[in-house]
Amino acid sequence: MYVAASAKRHHPGLHVEILETSLDARTDEELAAELTKIKPDAVGIRSISLFEDELKRVAGVVRETLGVPIVAGGPIATTRRGNLLKAIPEIDLLCVGEGEFTLSHLLAGTASKGLVLRQGDDIADLGDGTVGDNLDDLPFPDYSVIDLGKYEHHLSYAYNYRRQGVMLTSRGCPFLCTYCNTFAGKEARLRSAENIVAEMEQLSRNHGIRDFYFVDDIFNLSRQRTEAVFRKIIELNQNWRLYFVNGLRADLMTPQLVDLMADAGTVWVTYAIESASERIQKLVKKHMHLDRAAEIINLSQDCGMVVNINTMYGFPTETSAEAQSTLDYLADLHMPSLLPYHFCLRGYEGCEIVDQATDAGWDASAFLADGTLSYHDLPKGTNTFPRAEMMDHVLRYHRRFGMHNKQHLKRSLGILRNNEYTERDLIDMYSVLQNRPLHSVEDIVLGPATAAVTTGAGVS
Repeated sequence: MYVAASAKRHHPGLHVEILETSLDARTDEELAAELTKIKPDAVGIRSISLFEDELKRVAGVVRETLGVPIVAGGPIATTRRGNLLKAIPEIDLLCVGEGEFTLSHLLAGTASKGLVLRQGDDIADLGDGTVGDNLDDLPFPDYSVIDLGKYEHHLSYAYNYRRQGVMLTSRGCPFLCTYCNTFAGKEARLRSAENIVAEMEQLSRNHGIRDFYFVDDIFNLSRQRTEAVFRKIIELNQNWRLYFVNGLRADLMTPQLVDLMADAGTVWVTYAIESASERIQKLVKKHMHLDRAAEIINLSQDCGMVVNINTMYGFPTETSAEAQSTLDYLADLHMPSLLPYHFCLRGYEGCEIVDQATDAGWDASAFLADGTLSYHDLPKGTNTFPRAEMMDHVLRYHRRFGMHNKQHLKRSLGILRNNEYTERDLIDMYSVLQNRPLHSVEDIVLGPATAAVTTGAGVS
C-alpha cells in the first residue's frame, strides 16, 4: 500500500488494485477470474521466502492468463535476486530494495537501478534503488486499494478479529544479528512521532480503525521517539489498542516506557531474546543484556499485557545444555512466553549465519533449503545438537511452557480475555497454534485425546 500510494502520487490517474491470494483468490481458477476481470497492464507480486511456492503458483497463473509484464518484489526478491528469476521463469523482472521510487521510475520508463531483469539468456542486476531518507515525506499507505472488511474477518497478526491498521514506523536496523536479513539496510530511518500519530488519526477517522499492529523490526530504537508516541496517544484519549507483534528490544526499554506503553493502550508485546546462552548471544551478535531484559519482561507481564518472548534453538555449534539455559531463563520469569514462540533456526541468503553454519561443518545448501520451512517444522538436528536431543528439547519446552501445560494454558486464556479477546478469537487462535479444529475454549485445555472422548460422549 506504500508502493501504491507513492506510484499514484507520481502518476496521477494511475489505477491500482491489490489482491491478497489468501482472501481473494485461493485457487488458480479464482485468481484467473479476478485477473480477467481487472485486465491489468502489469502485475506486481510481493512475497517472502516462506511463500516461494505460492509466488511460483501466482506467477504461473498470471502468465497463463495474461500477456503482461510480471514484476516481483518484497524480501524474497531483495534477498534472492537473480537466483529467484532462475527459479521462476514466469517472472520478468524484480524490484529490489524499497519499491516506492523504483516502481514510479519503472512506470515512467526512467528506472536505472533497483531492478534485476532478464537480458536474453543473462540476468542483469542494477543494484538497489533509491530509498527515502526522510520517511515523513512518503505518503501514508493507500487503504483505498483493499477491502478492510475482508481483513477484519481473518485472524490478524495478533490472532484476533479486528478492523486493523498496520503500522510501519521505521526502516532498517543498526544491529548486526547474524541470523537476520535486514533488507532495508543497517542504518535505521525513523518516522517522527507526529507523523506516526497523524497516520493513526487518519485511519481512525476515515476507516473506523481502533486496533493498530506495529510491524517494525524494532519499534523502540529511539527512546525519545517511543516516549513521544506513547504520550501523544495518551493525550488523544481515543481508546486505541496497540499491538507490537514483530518486536521490541527489551534491553532498550525502561520501567517508565513500560508504564507509558500500558497507559497508551498496549495489548500485545513481543520481546525477542533468542538465547540465554552468553556464548550464543556473542556468536550471533545479538548482545542482549539478559538481566535487564528479564526485568522489563516481568514489568510488562505485571501490567497485564499479552507478552510473548521469541526464543530460538539450533544455532551453529549450540549444544543441548546451551539450549536448556534458554528454557531455564524463561522459567525464572514471572511468566514464560504466553504463546509458544520457540523457533528452530532458519537460514536465508545474505545472512552471516549461513557462513557461520558452513564454518561449523553444515551443508549450506541444505540449510538454505530449510528457509522455505515453517519455524515450527520438526528440527533435523546438527552435529553438536543431534536430532533426538533437539526433539526432546522441543517437547520439554511445550511441557513446561506450551501446549502441553494445562496450567499455563489456563493462565494464558485469562490474560487474553482480560485484553478483550473474544471466545471466537481464542478458539480460532488456538486452532491454528494446535493445528487441529477446536469447537470450544474448553477444548484448548483438554487436549486432543480428552476432547475427542468428551465429544463422543456428548453425541451418544
